[in-house]
Amino acid sequence: MIENEKLGAFRGLELWEYTMKNTHGMEVSVLNYGGIIRRIIYPDKFNYKRNRILAYEDISLYEENPMFLGTVIGRVAGRIANASCHLPNGPSLHFEKNEGTCSLHGGDGGFHHCFWHIIPIEEDREDRLVLDHVDLEHDGWPGNLNVRVTYSLNESDEFRIHYHADSNKIGLCNMTSHMYFNLDGIGASPTILDHELSLQADCVQSVDAKTIPTGQFISCADEKIFDFRTLRRIGEYGMDAHLQQKLVHGGYDHAFRFAGKEHIGKLLSRKSGICVDFQTSEESVVVYTCNKVQSKILLEEGKLIPHAGIALETQALPDRIHSESPERVIIALGRPYDSETVFSFSNIRNSRSIPLLFL
Repeated sequence: MIENEKLGAFRGLELWEYTMKNTHGMEVSVLNYGGIIRRIIYPDKFNYKRNRILAYEDISLYEENPMFLGTVIGRVAGRIANASCHLPNGPSLHFEKNEGTCSLHGGDGGFHHCFWHIIPIEEDREDRLVLDHVDLEHDGWPGNLNVRVTYSLNESDEFRIHYHADSNKIGLCNMTSHMYFNLDGIGASPTILDHELSLQADCVQSVDAKTIPTGQFISCADEKIFDFRTLRRIGEYGMDAHLQQKLVHGGYDHAFRFAGKEHIGKLLSRKSGICVDFQTSEESVVVYTCNKVQSKILLEEGKLIPHAGIALETQALPDRIHSESPERVIIALGRPYDSETVFSFSNIRNSRSIPLLFL
């Protein structure tokens, strides 16, 4: 079932919220602005329903959205060093510098500040919200992109995000979703430090003081701070114990590169009993633990504080265009961008077995 409600207006255009619901009590609410996932309601082991992602208390904050809560990120997720690049056998590109010398999350004209046309589709076992946007050439981004993001919710409590884009020129595309999970709800747990995380990842991308990848990788087997091959507490070894954590304001803001054919991970709260298994077609997941925050921001049920939530941003490795394999983020006529990530929700009452190791 899909419901919709008009919430007001941003920038003179109507703001609508669409909510998909399945028969198990799971709900996913999406705004037509920014493609924002505003709520994921899911019952815990006590059958108590709560929002399992961070949401602003004041709906008006979503217009600027300083924390990118729940947004579609694009054209390119993460930072591009020096807000510029040279396409192989193509032109040099120069983008807006919206974070120091870098371009972050597609700049201020990124997908998170766009209105999307939403088509709701109801079916017996699955509902879908199809979000379309035409992103015209702007701010150094070449080509006109036809972008489609499809959110779907089925009766197996799987929330699927499929991204597709095609362009009339060579350019860049690397999309993701910027949801922040707190599986207890911050009214019950103000941070996610006791959540447990596992990733089938063998290494993590190191960053410099601007959070730009250095080109070096740290072995997860050699550094316990980054070893999530075993399901363990996020805060088990501290959030300011390693130089890499200090560089990102205490916590994680790092891309973990998946190992093997299965690109999978797991987030678990034993307090609520909720588990989120995820799998993706992407090569990495950026784990961001909400390190640098504006303390005056109020969220539903609580205040925004460091580590209030965790973002699991599946994507190509950040700043991929400056790597040895830039083609992973290059889009062109006849070469579309396509990506998919599935988040599977369960709890102790209906959970699958919980594997602990990816060693």
